[in-house]
Amino acid sequence: MEISLVRKRVRDSIEQARKTAAARRTANQEATSAWEQLLEQVVTPVMQQVSQVLKSEGYGFRVITPAATVRLTSERSADDYIEVALDTAGPVPVALARVNRTRGRERFADEHILASGDTIPALTDERLLDLLTGMLGPFVER
Repeated sequence: MEISLVRKRVRDSIEQARKTAAARRTANQEATSAWEQLLEQVVTPVMQQVSQVLKSEGYGFRVITPAATVRLTSERSADDYIEVALDTAGPVPVALARVNRTRGRERFADEHILASGDTIPALTDERLLDLLTGMLGPFVER
């Protein structure tokens, strides 16, 4: 194979990787900006309302807001929680709900995609509430 052909294909590959990385950085910045607004206007208020309703029904849950996430944590066990966060590690930014619970010595972890890419800013309080109520079952069953 000729070195000029190899050089051209390697250079094309490098250029494509740079363009892809630049596009991913831009998408992550846009998603992060949208996520910050969603945290303030949608996610935190809905999680606080869910926590209040759970407390009124006899289930102790509190809302914790570590860096750029919101976590609904059981007051019985800090290992039982539903966390809503933005994940920008993949090729497309994704708003996730991470569910972590324990039963005896067993640990169960699951992730649910709430929104991805351009749909992140369109995440509504109704959609979030639907997803949260669907995840509460194992925490409130007796």
